[in-house]
Amino acid sequence: MNTNSRTKKRLLGYLLLAVFAIAPFCSANAQSEDDEFGVWTTFEASKKINKKLKLDFEAELRTIDGVGDIDRISVGAGASYKLTKWLKASAGYIFLYSHSLDEKKVKWEDALEVPGYGTFYDYNVDHDYWTERHRFHVTFTGEYKIGRVELSLRERVQYTRTNSATTDETKFRWQQNFDDYFNEIAPTLVERETEPELKKAKENTTLRSRLTAKWDIRNCKLTPFASVELYTRLDKWKGCDKLRYRAGASYKINKDNEISLFYLYQDANDDDEPKGHAIGIGYSIDL
Repeated sequence: MNTNSRTKKRLLGYLLLAVFAIAPFCSANAQSEDDEFGVWTTFEASKKINKKLKLDFEAELRTIDGVGDIDRISVGAGASYKLTKWLKASAGYIFLYSHSLDEKKVKWEDALEVPGYGTFYDYNVDHDYWTERHRFHVTFTGEYKIGRVELSLRERVQYTRTNSATTDETKFRWQQNFDDYFNEIAPTLVERETEPELKKAKENTTLRSRLTAKWDIRNCKLTPFASVELYTRLDKWKGCDKLRYRAGASYKINKDNEISLFYLYQDANDDDEPKGHAIGIGYSIDL
């Protein structure tokens, strides 16, 4: 075994160990909200400049609530450079146009508990709005083949700035009522007021560690794959924020064109995506 091969195995071994060491902390951060379901459609194009340098373009549309609402639209571009036979570096920019749906915020401390009538809460509703996001990323990807299985580990640091946006907020307030004998009866809604609300700009820096396995089936254009990805906020360290699992297969139409179909699940909500399931279809072309 040559020195380069030993170095490659050692580095990938350390990276894999780091991924699996962090993974147990992710399940503790899973949230209890109901899972969402959406459809992701992606388009990718790449142009090889020379043996080491390649330019990339991507576009994506995601839905939520099945196909009932658009979750986000994005376009991006970048470049990758092959440092060695098994390691490449890349960088890029993605513009995201994200849709936030109506959100109900219950004021638990203002609950009115009325015997025989139940519990009534004051609450606010933030109505749906769109925001612009700018994302920059730097990535290193290592690859190693064991027989006909190719393992890859991608380490990506991404910085995202979400621009400020204005939406409407409606406040709902209840008032306690009493009968002639001062017994509590059902409250009435005494205030329903809508006014503009400013969503402030925010930033975050996240480390995304993704381990992928691809199976190269002999004499077959179909390539099954599976991956697990860990998200870790670097600007507000609290361990791993979420896990994303993905499984599917890609089909090589010809030398330059490929389609893929996949299923994914992520175990926690964050500013980027909701917790839940998605199915996706992708198309990629080498120009």
